[in-house]
Amino acid sequence: PPRLSEAIAATSLAAVRIPEPKRFALHDLITIVIRESTQTDFEATLETNKESEFDGRISDFPNLNLRDLLNFQLRPSSMSEGEPTLGVTYEGEFTGEGEYSRRESISGRITARVIDIKPNGTLVLEARKFIQSDKETLNLVLTGMCRPEDVSIDNTILSSQIYDLRLEKLHEGELRRTTKKGILTKVLEALFNF
Repeated sequence: PPRLSEAIAATSLAAVRIPEPKRFALHDLITIVIRESTQTDFEATLETNKESEFDGRISDFPNLNLRDLLNFQLRPSSMSEGEPTLGVTYEGEFTGEGEYSRRESISGRITARVIDIKPNGTLVLEARKFIQSDKETLNLVLTGMCRPEDVSIDNTILSSQIYDLRLEKLHEGELRRTTKKGILTKVLEALFNF
């Protein structure tokens, strides 16, 4: 909207002056209200059947005599009891089902600083938070870009208003180690994955 002229503002008692847009400089601080949630669901089913049958007959078979073997000789067997036969039947069936569901949400407030201002006025923000309690550590890093007019009058902005939002949450400690799979579990899953 057009700005109120100085003459009207000086003489009128009812005129309301529109506040000037807030200007930001490098290293200014802005509070980001984080409200992010993700939900992922996957489901898969696989069913296979395989059947194989082999029949064979041995018409010639060497006579395995120790004396002939020592002389490096092989003589045909007489096969007095008839030709041996070989039959193999294989039947396999596999049914596999998998379901994966993950829901994650994060909320909170974190203060970011302006690390760059683009020529068009877009602000580049970076926020870092490090929390350590006993042997548990939480490292939170947030980066992104926003428009100056999206920053509210109380100097806050929602995480949904940030472009190219990148939020990294790294948790280390005993609690994190207990949720990881052990070496034996990983080996058994690799061996019996089929």
